Amino acid sequence: MSVFGSSCKFCFQIAGLAVLCASLNGCVDLDDAAGLSKLSDEARVALPKVSNDVAATCARQNTLFENTPAAERPKAEQAQDCKPYQELADHLAKDQNVLIAYFDALGKLSSNKPMGYDATIDQNVTTSSINTTFSASAIAAGNDAQNILKSLADAATSGYREKQLGQLISANDAAVQSLTQSLKKVITADYAVLLANEELSLDTFYQGPMASAQPNERLALILVQRQYAHDKTALQSRKDGIVSYGKAMDDLAALHTKLRQEAGKRANMVEVSKQIGPIVESLKTALSDIQSRSNQP
Repeated sequence: MSVFGSSCKFCFQIAGLAVLCASLNGCVDLDDAAGLSKLSDEARVALPKVSNDVAATCARQNTLFENTPAAERPKAEQAQDCKPYQELADHLAKDQNVLIAYFDALGKLSSNKPMGYDATIDQNVTTSSINTTFSASAIAAGNDAQNILKSLADAATSGYREKQLGQLISANDAAVQSLTQSLKKVITADYAVLLANEELSLDTFYQGPMASAQPNERLALILVQRQYAHDKTALQSRKDGIVSYGKAMDDLAALHTKLRQEAGKRANMVEVSKQIGPIVESLKTALSDIQSRSNQP
């Protein structure tokens, strides 16, 4: 895509969000404020790239363990049980989907389109949130997602339209703020620890054999060194993804705060665009960073 095309696409998204904010102040529907729905589509693709790796890091560590000769392993050490990590990844995916569906619903409401609602998400979140192996932040995220889903269900049942958008935003601001920060904590704290453990396993797996390599194993050593460097680079990319994920959650929280503020005052279109523009740009950059890293070999 050309630079001009990319810039125009971004401008249209900014304009869409500006229309959304105008609708908060009681303006007549200006056809379609698709900015939030478009951002939701991008988030729906990017965010799982990070949260799904909560389970994948456990699997990678087990692969290293299984490929380490038994004589080189600590006697009491065993492969990890990855089931709790897969459950956590599934739990995070459901909560993320709730958050994304909520912002998508705001976009649809701002254009006065009927808002859809999938009740199966509610049941899935309820089921996964009772697992006691989850951290406090993961459990809090599940509770917040429940509250948002109930609000969406009520809004869909009541046939909300654009004039009730401000009401929906105000009612859900506390849950959105809490959900975004809970998801951020799970990734930047719990997942970060998992990656730190993986890095330790990676160093242990490679460094010992590399240090004991014999002179006649020079070519094999070069190949191992290259693979080690590749794995370390991939691991660093995942660490960088943590930062981008946290930034995306902060931006979603800030965007919702700004929408709530605009719901309580009458700002002209130029001022609204000025206020939300940097947040939207920052959010798109964070999502793009996650997506680009996931495409690396």
